Amino acid sequence: MSRPYDHGGERGLPAQIAGRIGRRIIQGELKPGDTLPKETDLLAELQVSRSTLREAFTLLSSNGFIEAKQRIGTRVRPPERWNTLDPMVIAWQSESGDPAALAQELFEIRFAIEPLAARLAAQRARPEDIARIRTALHTMGEGHQNPQRAMQADIDFHMQVIAAAHNRFLMPVGSVIRAALEISVPRTFEKFGGMDRSMAMHADIARAIEQSKPEAAARAATRLLEDTYQRNFT
Repeated sequence: MSRPYDHGGERGLPAQIAGRIGRRIIQGELKPGDTLPKETDLLAELQVSRSTLREAFTLLSSNGFIEAKQRIGTRVRPPERWNTLDPMVIAWQSESGDPAALAQELFEIRFAIEPLAARLAAQRARPEDIARIRTALHTMGEGHQNPQRAMQADIDFHMQVIAAAHNRFLMPVGSVIRAALEISVPRTFEKFGGMDRSMAMHADIARAIEQSKPEAAARAATRLLEDTYQRNFT
């Protein structure tokens, strides 16, 4: 754990420190029931301030990774107590374990959420929602000129569909979908050299939403997921 930290990083130093410790827990270096090293030892090892370390502990505690016990210290909690839906925790798991297995499990969540979101979007989308979905679709079509931008547009397309559902409880789940897409979209793009095959299926979703056809939108979303799943996992 001696590599330098990006003190100006987007996520902030406490999150980076939490990630370093969280990955050690996920990898089994620190096991459930283990007591974390003393604060003074961690400060020396990580070379950060006491306030930064305590903020990192707060992040780990809020995500169920550790708990403080009087006269015992800070202990590692079992995996069933982890907040596995937190995007930060998803990223730690992707970087620490089997990313293919994680991507497959996240895909199963997408099957449960995205057809529903597409159905609701077809019922509730406003003109500005449809415009944002169409913009993302158009940018995806420019993938040969700018693959990185196209991959981000693919993620944005799915997030705009969820936003167009106008369901306050879907939006928090959307952060999990985004984390899943950030793993699966680059993987699919790299494996198949682009998204030509999926463009028509994305367009089917957009068209059904624009035409206010809920069942068609849900079917189109399911077809896209099934096709992507089969290409990646079967």
